[in-house]
Amino acid sequence: MKNLNLDYYQDYITYIRENPVELDLFLDKFTINYTYFFRNYSVFENFERFINLYTNHNNREIRIWSAPCATGDEPYSIAMVLDQLKRKNRNFPDFHIIASDIDPSALNVARKGIYGEYAVHEIPDVFLENYFSKKDTELGSKFILRKNIKDKVSFIQEDIIKGHQNHQKYDVIFCRNFFIYINQIAREKLLKTLEARLYDGGLLVLGGSETIPKNNKCFESINMRDRFYIKNLATQEISFRNAVPYLSKVHHHSKDEKQKITIRNKTQPYKREIEKAQEEVTSKEDFKECPKILGFPKNEKQRKDVKPNNTIQDLNELERIEAEVRFTGIEVNNGFNAILTGAPKDQLERSIKNNREPYQSGSVNKRNMELEERELLLERREKIIEERIVYLDEKYRKIENKRKDADKIIKRIKKREEEVKNRIEILERLTKQVEQREKLVEQKEKQFERRIRQVGDYTRQVVQQEVQINNIILEKKASKTDLERYDEERLDRIDNPNTKKELIIPMGYYGLINSFDKNETASKFIIQGLGSGIALILKDAVNNIFAISHISLPSSSASKQGYHLLFPHTFVDTSVKDLYNFLIYNGANTTNIKALIVGGAKLFLDYDMTYQENIDAVKNELKVREIDIESEDIGGLSERAIIYDTINDSLQVKKTWEFEYRRIT
Repeated sequence: MKNLNLDYYQDYITYIRENPVELDLFLDKFTINYTYFFRNYSVFENFERFINLYTNHNNREIRIWSAPCATGDEPYSIAMVLDQLKRKNRNFPDFHIIASDIDPSALNVARKGIYGEYAVHEIPDVFLENYFSKKDTELGSKFILRKNIKDKVSFIQEDIIKGHQNHQKYDVIFCRNFFIYINQIAREKLLKTLEARLYDGGLLVLGGSETIPKNNKCFESINMRDRFYIKNLATQEISFRNAVPYLSKVHHHSKDEKQKITIRNKTQPYKREIEKAQEEVTSKEDFKECPKILGFPKNEKQRKDVKPNNTIQDLNELERIEAEVRFTGIEVNNGFNAILTGAPKDQLERSIKNNREPYQSGSVNKRNMELEERELLLERREKIIEERIVYLDEKYRKIENKRKDADKIIKRIKKREEEVKNRIEILERLTKQVEQREKLVEQKEKQFERRIRQVGDYTRQVVQQEVQINNIILEKKASKTDLERYDEERLDRIDNPNTKKELIIPMGYYGLINSFDKNETASKFIIQGLGSGIALILKDAVNNIFAISHISLPSSSASKQGYHLLFPHTFVDTSVKDLYNFLIYNGANTTNIKALIVGGAKLFLDYDMTYQENIDAVKNELKVREIDIESEDIGGLSERAIIYDTINDSLQVKKTWEFEYRRIT
């Protein structure tokens, strides 16, 4: 607004509507294009898992929409992931990606597919090696994306808040880190667009700090960390719903239940070993002898109805101890029996062996006494086992507490890492902003130096012209015959073309080309260094008569010593009149005359309004003579150079910062 001398933003909005080029400049400064390849890599990992499941149930061509896409880093990352899947699986369906953004300069970068080192700093090596070629330049390394990936992505310029240009639906939509920049009304409008463009069962991916409103019944979250949402999941096949890994329901146990499960899991090996040992001891051979001695029922039916007495249980427990050692291959308590009884181990082993003889000799009483002793041993052993279980439980609880503490530390470390990462991103963003500001300062310095040179050149030209005019006036006072010669011959006309058949028109001069004149050799007009002045072209394209003047000032009322009589094309009012009359004099038809105007750049201080006065004066003079303006290129902040080709009736203009001429007509 300051550069355009506008005081109210409504005036700037009107200016944007009338000048489409200004809209592109505004968007280039306003939009945010911070991105890089595979940003938040876990999102692409989980996207790969989802698309594998999705294609098992939908084998059609995959269509994906990435918006806003900035410089194309995200859609190209998606294309590389899908291309890798297609290489691994020949049956993987074809795919195409639509990427849209409001910023035309960002889209130009995306279409070229050439990126700097920062854009690929987090890309996995497999993608960097397979899909990029590296080129070293003076500004650092450049990475050029391969054509097969670029062909998979189509870019369009649009404002996605207003809607989407393509009238088709998509299987996946990426809309990350955009909701946070727009207000609630725009979010609701955009969400309706995304919902309308997504298939049922399709995936919507938002940014890490963005969520769908709770009152929205259409989208169901399947991954809150990466913000994955599926549209109308309940309407899909059961096999697809069950296949989505994030929807599997996990039972969360209470603290008491966890403790019980832990104890049960730790004691289970002991119980299995004991049960197997009991089976090994309580074999059929043991029960053959027991009924004879203890009066145990002989037939099978009676055995089922009668419970074994303690003696049989004691015997089984004793045999279980031996079987346990034999089953596991490990003697858990080395010398256990000897320690408990105070007797040597070999003596106890002989005692166990001899204890079987009473069953054969019939000494029941003696056998009962020995069994009671063994029962005491078993009770002590059971107590030791229970103490061990308690000890292991306590140790497990301590380990579990340490694990929880470790988890808390890990969470804190991850949080700190995330904070450091965010700070690094902020610093990188600030660094880029500083670099951009430095570039802007350098550009402004160059513009300022160029304007100083232009002011100096302009001053020198004016001084030289004043000197020439003074010399001419002095010469005319000395010779009357010379004055008569100047009446017949114009001093301000350029009629000698160069070798390229070009008439170069300096400030205050004019030129004319009559194509029907056999002596005419020139075919082009050229003006260099056109600043705040105006290049006025009058033409009769029917009769092929063309004239041009290089005007510098708006009015001849300020001229001194008859300057406007010798060089009328220095001023707007005298130049338009003289050029028009000269064109008619050479055979032009008034109804065919059209005008082209170029120039009027603001090169000097703010209070110097000569450029605007020149523009207004030219338009007023043309309006008085009812001459239509066929084309114009006026205003701005830069000098111009023009080339007008009378053969093709074409006007080309180039500003100082442009690399080549652009055609106006």
